[in-house]
Amino acid sequence: MLDGGGERRDPEHGCHRGDDAEDDCGQALPGVHTGMFRPEGGPSPRPLVMPDRHYRYGMDVSTRSLRYFVAVAEELHFTRAAERLYVAQPALSKAVRRLEEELGTALFVRSRHSVALTEAGRSLLPVARTAVEALDDWERQARADRDAAARMLQVGYHSAVSPALLRDVTERFAALRPDLRIELRLNDWDDPAGTVLSGRDRAALLRLPVPGANLLDHVVIVREGRCVVLPEGHRLAGRASVRLADLRDETFVALPSSSGPLREHWLALDGLGTLPRIGVEVHNSEDYFLAIQSGRGIAMVAEMTARVYRRPGVVYRPVEDAPEAELAVVWPRGDADPVLRDFVRACVEATESY
Repeated sequence: MLDGGGERRDPEHGCHRGDDAEDDCGQALPGVHTGMFRPEGGPSPRPLVMPDRHYRYGMDVSTRSLRYFVAVAEELHFTRAAERLYVAQPALSKAVRRLEEELGTALFVRSRHSVALTEAGRSLLPVARTAVEALDDWERQARADRDAAARMLQVGYHSAVSPALLRDVTERFAALRPDLRIELRLNDWDDPAGTVLSGRDRAALLRLPVPGANLLDHVVIVREGRCVVLPEGHRLAGRASVRLADLRDETFVALPSSSGPLREHWLALDGLGTLPRIGVEVHNSEDYFLAIQSGRGIAMVAEMTARVYRRPGVVYRPVEDAPEAELAVVWPRGDADPVLRDFVRACVEATESY
């Protein structure tokens, strides 16, 4: 099927087909030898014999390649696997192709409408799972040992978390773990959960939803309403509150596209049903409020943000029918460290009467 640019678009995967050996879904194109071959109108794909140089011992296969392989093998869909890993689909496809070249065999049978494991792929899957899980377990223990040696717990937080809440969490954790201190670090808007997923932080206080949520455990500690941030003099500024329908034709200030589902949440996609017009994309709170003050767009924020950021030139109005905003404490999935458990407890207790 042709899209507006004249490229062929896969009807199931929603990707483009160009002139490369594989398209963005990691699918082999007809007549091109990339590990699996299907002659036009011919029988089922058969493995291609790779050059002799591929068959050797001591292959340097990266953990990232194995992690990517496991995701595609479990999803059997390159687009869903890319979303699960929070990586670009073309990058995932190329990484899988490189892994196949390194191993000297095809791991997947690709067709226009499906992805299936080859015999080699099926035999590799349990090995790759075990390797990835073992390394994840080791990394978790290494982080715990690092923090224990430094007598601290590294915690990230979103810029709009109330300083009073951070102080309360810190004090409650100190009561539970007097031998440890919390080191707070401000998280990047471009990749909110990146510091936890990379291991820089053991946990973080973040707004949901976050990219990479499938790799994280979380507990929601605050549920609250949402407000719209308007420049003074805006047509809605004189109202006591607004509804989502009032915002449908407005231009919005947006978070970075790399923030994924969080960006969509604060563009009110869950309430409006469609993405609004974007006036400007910003990467930090200073630029965020400057864009609103200068009339380049409006924005949605949580009630806590409205209390934390009191800025001249902007007004906050409650959005009556907007879905609630959620603040959560997040940490790597499966990490059962007692120190983390006590930190989560401190967060929950600090917000019980919030």
